[in-house]
Amino acid sequence: MKLLNYILQGFGYLDFHDFQTTTFKMFYFGNLKLFVTISITLGTIREFIVTSTGLDVIFWAVFVFLIIAEWQTGMKVDMMKRGNKFQSRKFGRMVLKIGVYIAILLSLFALSETTKNKSFIGFEINPLGWLYYVVMVAIVFQLVISYLENLGNLGYKEAKGIAGIVLRRYNKWFEFDGTKDGDSFINEPKIEE
Repeated sequence: MKLLNYILQGFGYLDFHDFQTTTFKMFYFGNLKLFVTISITLGTIREFIVTSTGLDVIFWAVFVFLIIAEWQTGMKVDMMKRGNKFQSRKFGRMVLKIGVYIAILLSLFALSETTKNKSFIGFEINPLGWLYYVVMVAIVFQLVISYLENLGNLGYKEAKGIAGIVLRRYNKWFEFDGTKDGDSFINEPKIEE
């Protein structure tokens, strides 16, 4: 025991008891049942999120942060620039947006999990799995653009510049600012019967 205490003192512990109480605090809190209950609950929630959505909890934390940040900066722009007061309907819009995004992602993930992979030029491809990730990236991309636009409207010049560059670069494929003319995108002659 003296040798073990000597080694632990080299790591900054007083003795083996000090090592135990700092390393395994859950046993010394006095309420082990609460600690185990919280650990099991959080682990179960994490496992449910990962298996039902295909994405880790870190993605969902960033996703929720982006939605809240976009909503909060949008509210500030609305109050500061336009002089509007806080409206509870804006919060409902944010909740509906989260619900729609999550429903789309969950539906696509469920479909991609039940679709069999197809072999194409020696590669295994799941078309719905591919679509799932494309839609996920598009949703996150849209949230980032909206957040940058809001920051730009609040006076952050860097954010306005980044949003402008992205919009100019990708607006030819996507309609971020409402200027893309979708009707004239395909110029095929109409055949009358």
